[in-house]
Amino acid sequence: MKNFVFNLEKLLEIRRYAERKKILELAEVTGRYMNIINSIEDLKKKKKDIMESRFRGHGSSTYSVMYDESLISAIDRKVFNFEKKLIPINVERENRRLEYLEAMKNKKVIENIKDKQAQEHKKKELLREEKAIDDIVSSY
Repeated sequence: MKNFVFNLEKLLEIRRYAERKKILELAEVTGRYMNIINSIEDLKKKKKDIMESRFRGHGSSTYSVMYDESLISAIDRKVFNFEKKLIPINVERENRRLEYLEAMKNKKVIENIKDKQAQEHKKKELLREEKAIDDIVSSY
C-alpha cells in the first residue's frame, strides 16, 4: 500500500502556525483584560471591607468616618478608571477572538480537504489490493 501524500501539507502547516499565533494574541489580550477585572474585584472587596468595618465599629469618630469616605471615594475613582480601560481592551479582545476564529476556520478547511483526500486514497488503495488479489486468485 502506497503512503498518502498531501500536496497542501505546507499550506496546512502555515495555517496551523497562524492559528497558534492568533490564539496566543487572544490569550495575551485576555490576560490583560482579566488582570483589570481582578483589580476591580479586589477594589470592590476593599470597599466592602471598609463599609463592613464602619458598621461594626459602634464608636466611630467623625475623623474615622471622613477617612473611610475618602478611601471609598478613591476606590470608586480607581474602579471607574479601570472600567474605562476595559472598554478598548474588550474591543481588542473581541477583534482578536474574531481573528482567531477566522484562522481556525481557514485551517479547518485545509484539514477537511486532507481528510477527504486521505479517505479517497485509502479507497483507491483497497480497490487496487482487491484487484491484485482477484488477479492472483484468477490466475490459479
